[in-house]
Amino acid sequence: MSTHGEQASIGKVLSFLQEWDHGNKIARSRMLEAFLTQNSGKTFVELELEFAQVASLFLSRLTTWMRLTYMFGTYLGLQLKAIGVFLSASSHDQYLREFLEDGGALTLLDVLGQTQTQEEDKAEALRLLLTISNAGRKYKEFICESYGVRAIAECLATSITAETQEAAWALLESLSRGNPKHQNQVYKGLIALMPCTSAKAQQLVLQTLRMVQSKVKTVHPSIVEPLLNVLGSLRLEVQDEAINLILDLTQYEVRPVLLSGLVALLKPAKGEVQQHHMLEEPEMTEMTLSLSVFVQQAAAAKAIRLLAEASQELSEELLSLGVIHHLLYALGNREHTEAQVQASLALEHFVRSYPDIEEHVHRAMGSTLFAAFMNKADTLHMNMDEIQAEMLLTNKINIMEVSAAYSVFTMSRLRSAMQKGKRASLELTQTTKPVRKKSKAAVKEEETTTTASPSTYHTFHDPADVVLLRSQLLNWYDKGKRELPWRTAAMTEPDLNIRTYAVWVSEIMLQQTQVATVIDYYNKWMKRWPTVQDLAAATLEEVNQMWAGLGYYSRGKRLHEGAQKVVSELKGQMPRTVESLLKQLPGVGRYTAGAIGSIALGQVTGAVDGNVIRVLCRVRAIGADSTSPAVTEALWGLANMVVDPERPGDFNQAMMELGARVCTPKGPLCSQCPIQSHCHSYRKVYAKQEKNSKRLLGKLDRLPSTLPDIEDCMNGGSCPLCPAEPWDDELGVQNFPRKPVKKPPRVERTLTCMVVRSGEEGGDEYLLTQRPNKGLLAGMWEFPSLLLEGENSEMKQKGALCAEISRVLGVQLNKSLFQFVGEVVHIFSHIHQTYVVYSVCLKDSEDTQTQTENTQWLTRSALQEAAVPTGVKKILKLYDSVESQEEQTSKDGKRKKTAGVKNDKKPQTSKKAKLSAANNGTRQLSLSSFFKTVKEES
Repeated sequence: MSTHGEQASIGKVLSFLQEWDHGNKIARSRMLEAFLTQNSGKTFVELELEFAQVASLFLSRLTTWMRLTYMFGTYLGLQLKAIGVFLSASSHDQYLREFLEDGGALTLLDVLGQTQTQEEDKAEALRLLLTISNAGRKYKEFICESYGVRAIAECLATSITAETQEAAWALLESLSRGNPKHQNQVYKGLIALMPCTSAKAQQLVLQTLRMVQSKVKTVHPSIVEPLLNVLGSLRLEVQDEAINLILDLTQYEVRPVLLSGLVALLKPAKGEVQQHHMLEEPEMTEMTLSLSVFVQQAAAAKAIRLLAEASQELSEELLSLGVIHHLLYALGNREHTEAQVQASLALEHFVRSYPDIEEHVHRAMGSTLFAAFMNKADTLHMNMDEIQAEMLLTNKINIMEVSAAYSVFTMSRLRSAMQKGKRASLELTQTTKPVRKKSKAAVKEEETTTTASPSTYHTFHDPADVVLLRSQLLNWYDKGKRELPWRTAAMTEPDLNIRTYAVWVSEIMLQQTQVATVIDYYNKWMKRWPTVQDLAAATLEEVNQMWAGLGYYSRGKRLHEGAQKVVSELKGQMPRTVESLLKQLPGVGRYTAGAIGSIALGQVTGAVDGNVIRVLCRVRAIGADSTSPAVTEALWGLANMVVDPERPGDFNQAMMELGARVCTPKGPLCSQCPIQSHCHSYRKVYAKQEKNSKRLLGKLDRLPSTLPDIEDCMNGGSCPLCPAEPWDDELGVQNFPRKPVKKPPRVERTLTCMVVRSGEEGGDEYLLTQRPNKGLLAGMWEFPSLLLEGENSEMKQKGALCAEISRVLGVQLNKSLFQFVGEVVHIFSHIHQTYVVYSVCLKDSEDTQTQTENTQWLTRSALQEAAVPTGVKKILKLYDSVESQEEQTSKDGKRKKTAGVKNDKKPQTSKKAKLSAANNGTRQLSLSSFFKTVKEES
């Protein structure tokens, strides 16, 4: 029994809760203020004692009231502080769990996204979320899986007070620690925050990125562009954080792109500086808009100096990118003193470190200016007149000649560091040990490792070549690209969700189907289901109806399943990254995710389809089996290397367009190729032709051949990317790629029966059954069929069909009713199918009630709208031709041969009579245009 004191405490608590339940807003706010005064800082035990072991009842009420009123801001600050008393109570997590179960954390995330919420309330909500995050890994995962990272990142980007920004930063930093499952999610969320307008937020984001980067270990390519853009910030502390992050990132695989981007910033395009003259104050506008570009130029020069001073290896890589020419240009920018100072200091490092560079810079500057430069580089701009500045801006000195010596050595060392990784450090460790005789097994393993490494001949040695290839390909694409509906959607649709959905649909349709065929289907699809929500609400039958004729029917089914998943599990939001597309959408593989990510989302990633495989194999002379793992990885590496970071979607589409229209499987139009100068295959063909011509002339005129040897892979037969077969002069560039011998299709014969009865309205009805939900033609409708094993007589075939149809209809039929119609051949991608077709016409006395929902009777009009495979259309066409032939025979008294139909036996006629209306309530299918041109399908 409870004591008198316990009863009094319980009565006090019940009275308090009753007052809360019946109180208005003013009464509740008064109670909250009193609660905060009396209970702030109390532990779990103290709160339980205060509330007679039922403190959770009050926490539940607080959580519920907050969920109902947070959008109106009714004493939200008091509610949040009161909830904070519970969540911070000692180390016990009972209140935390109860708060989450009541939806409290989700409400806090919603609070962050409300524009009407005051900044101090957002900061308080963020502190509560930080308390939850710091409670342990499972709580961090809960926040991340509730789309918390996005909500917090958006709050940080849009907040206007330092208090809210620092609270959001602290929470993101907490979520990145001890949360390996969602570490990458936080990392990518931080990358997306870099373009925000708040300088304080940018500084906090960059600080957190540096910390998270050291844990993630790998770098997402999308970090490069926004990071370089941050260098244009007018706040020095933001610039410094960006430069520090750049220094960190040079340890990772984005180093070549990062360095080339820094060098490019030294020489901004004219369009970035010159502005429209129709503005009200053109001079002021031009100065303001150009300032960011000049600030970026100065920051890039500073970063380049720090990188070069930190590492000789980085210095040599920068030299190979033509950094001297660009620094001279920045030095001549009299519009921005800081750009001149930083460029001069960076140039000084290279001149004092490399004597060859000193000579060329001396020539570019002239003796007077060079003497001032060597005397005091940081004040050179004060001794420079307008003519000298113009000379630097227009200098034509080819510093690349000097850089060439560094380029080969540097790039090979970089590739070695990136590709070998741990093996390089292992070899370095082994050099300190005494030399010992290797065992035969060790020698064999070493030889295997050596032969497994592809030659550098199959990649790009010089980053400048990659830049040129991008430019040439995109110029060609811009001038003559095909206007396709999904490209128009990707360029003009402002809604990211609809744009991603539209590109997703196009990419799935384009799998194994030509562009010309897809256009009409795509337009009809998008007209009927313009959003992912519309597609999710459709039935699978409606989807199959729309898909009929495109072939590979599982694609449509996966689109439908994916749409339903997006609506039910992802809150209607299409995935926003390549990784999430790959992980969350059924039927989306590596290529499709890359294509959608680059075209719809602007992510810097390659996309390797059949056309791109062909282009890359020819450009880099990759002749090994294009389906092998070594070639696959090499091609993806190349695709990710060459993709344009500014226009990744256009670049990938340009590669596909090039493969479809110019670099075709047969009869490639090499003379029209925009990247012909980069193509090893074309160069090899041309060189062999020239060599043969010279040899012939040498025989006739006895002139020695001066043609250099054909460039080729130095590893020869040991390279996993080189062809195993010898070069075939007749094939030319079609030597690449080499495909494995295609496996012949499996041969199958299938018994099929057209079951016909007379409908109530006088027309014939046809029996269709539904195929299983998995496998070939999953879920499609067809005439009843049986796989035929071995050669059987006609009587056995009739007996087998009779038994199957009797089972389906639940009646006993006589096999004598079954008539042979003929055979239909249909080719799938992997099956050579022959349908052995019979027909049976049922009488009225027979009961034809269907027994399952997978069996349907269709009238001819319904069949004309049927979503059935192409094989069914062929069978019906055969049946109609035989029917027509019989009618002609009965009129003319003689038979006429039906062209194009295999029909070895004379079909027997049978009078068709009406049968009883046993299936009045049978549901009929709504399926697609039936009598179109028959297309090959799988």
